[in-house]
Amino acid sequence: MMEDKDLRNVYPISWITESNCFNEFIGRSLFTSQDDLLVADFASGEYDRVPTFFTRELPKLVKPSSVLRKIVVYCIDIHALRLDSLYDKLGEEGSLSQVRVVQAALETLDTSANMQSENLDYINNNPEIANWLDDFLIGEKKFPPECFDIGILNNDVIGYMYEYYTEYSDAEKGLHKIRKLIRSNGLLIVTMPCLQYKIDNISVLEQIGFTFLEGLDITISTGEQTSLEKKVRLDEMSKLGHYTFLLFSNAVS
Repeated sequence: MMEDKDLRNVYPISWITESNCFNEFIGRSLFTSQDDLLVADFASGEYDRVPTFFTRELPKLVKPSSVLRKIVVYCIDIHALRLDSLYDKLGEEGSLSQVRVVQAALETLDTSANMQSENLDYINNNPEIANWLDDFLIGEKKFPPECFDIGILNNDVIGYMYEYYTEYSDAEKGLHKIRKLIRSNGLLIVTMPCLQYKIDNISVLEQIGFTFLEGLDITISTGEQTSLEKKVRLDEMSKLGHYTFLLFSNAVS
């Protein structure tokens, strides 16, 4: 197992294990079923550290158990070249048995989603790794409702969406589709909000229907933690030398 300092440097998202909310959710989720625990990295790009942390390092941090669920991460992005690059990285790391690479736009996740061709070949050649969601995705070419236990919006994705989507309605539609795919009482993780784009992530996601659970801002050099409230100033998040994340529940009213 990596030392804490090395883990934080290689996998910045590992700071989420400082959250009691996250640890309690994982503690419950990993032992409640023998089905795979399914994680979505929405708008993943070619960044491989999110899936490799969840599939390789996170299980080492959880108390070993013979009933521990396997974690499978679905990296979803609209850009085919980025996904091809990501797939190559995952292949070099030996992570393909627990990571999927899927081309889809966020606003059409439930109507059009295609597993990357090499990834599809890999599963067809190794059918023992396929789970129920793989079978559905390959057959239907879309994601079903409430399929993911955890969703991730990494590195200021919401700010990017509201800055570059042609219409705000497109960004909102994408976030509604994300919520549709996360199971009832599932978890949404938002990292580094307001890193480049000063968008009120908490307000935006609560309007979509998510419930804010917790936010932490961590000074990377010391590990000092500051709890974030709903009305936190936008310029207090994701400052230089800090790691900030927000947790939301897809709670059912």
